[in-house]
Amino acid sequence: MEDTATIAAARRFLVLLSDGMAPSGRELLRALDSLAMAYHQTPEGDPANDGAAPPCRDYQERRASLARRFPDYGYYAAADPTEPINEKAMVGDAIDDLADISADLEEVIWRFQNLGPDDAHWHFRFLFEIHWGMHLRELSLYLHAKALRSPDED
Repeated sequence: MEDTATIAAARRFLVLLSDGMAPSGRELLRALDSLAMAYHQTPEGDPANDGAAPPCRDYQERRASLARRFPDYGYYAAADPTEPINEKAMVGDAIDDLADISADLEEVIWRFQNLGPDDAHWHFRFLFEIHWGMHLRELSLYLHAKALRSPDED
């Protein structure tokens, strides 16, 4: 089965995270933007009702691999924009963001290969809305700020 545009975007992002030289922050920003656009262009889909579940990859292994590949990424300040300004700040973690985004995208690709495009598209949208979309947005802000402070590095 030929990849849909959504699946192709997910695969490109995963390849960027794992193959060849590590991407620059600007390259990673563009890839995150492409994923966000893919979300907006993905058909609604329909989840399969067969109870199949993708195999799980160890989170610590995934995180360690990404930390080695992106040694300059770390913790950053984050806040819930819906909370009052005086609430306590939170801490984001760029490596955790990458690990969570990649895990969800790997699940979507597994679903595409095993359950078809309707199920994969539904899960791509659903997982973006409840999970990896926030990681994508916060990581984008972090990378954008890093690029502004060090424009010659990327």
